[in-house]
Amino acid sequence: MDPFFFGPPHRRLFGIITAPDGGSSSKGAVLCPPFGQEAIRAHRSFRLLSDQLARAGCTALRFDYFGTGDSLGASDESRPVEWLEDIRLAVQELRERSGVARISLVGLRLGGYLATVAEVRAVSQLVLWDPVTDPVRFAQELEENAYKSEKYGLEVGGLVYSPAFPEDLRALSLDDVRRVPREVKIVTSRASPGLPAFRKGVEAKRARVDEVQIDAPPAWGMVQTLGAGAVPVDVLQKVTEWVT
Repeated sequence: MDPFFFGPPHRRLFGIITAPDGGSSSKGAVLCPPFGQEAIRAHRSFRLLSDQLARAGCTALRFDYFGTGDSLGASDESRPVEWLEDIRLAVQELRERSGVARISLVGLRLGGYLATVAEVRAVSQLVLWDPVTDPVRFAQELEENAYKSEKYGLEVGGLVYSPAFPEDLRALSLDDVRRVPREVKIVTSRASPGLPAFRKGVEAKRARVDEVQIDAPPAWGMVQTLGAGAVPVDVLQKVTEWVT
């Protein structure tokens, strides 16, 4: 693993590249994490997925959005609309560091929706894992589960976010996107009522969508006996198969 910081001085992002033995690869993947506690719970699965991709000959880049994880910025500086640029920077960084010719964006939960609307031309394929399909509903659920304070904004899962954070989520819209990659893969580990409408919207951008449901505990959900997210081995294998 190769940890580093990248991006402009005022917006340094933390990243880790996991490369195949020997270092060279023609395929790469940028892993777009979920949000908040879901990202913490899914951390182990993302790390294992990176290792699995590297063993299959693919160079993987994990990164933290601005204001999250080890990237610069505080959580109350997090802005979902600006995370789209973080994804573009991550793709550019992977290409410059590894020289890969084909890049997939792998997005989990909110990371899946962000990857879909980021409009990164250098990306050949989207792999969406239990994606958020309706950011307006996601924002509503966030507000319903948040502690609201005039002084501090929104407190969610021990982290504080700007009061503008939900409005940023509502501003994200697949309708405003001009293009998505031609290849889109979707894997779900549970039923998703909003998925049919989301898929229809993606297909309207002339994408070919393959969809599969794998019965597995969600990597982003809490498993009480573990105190963390599960590692859905079959889902990791399917994602690796698609990317490589």
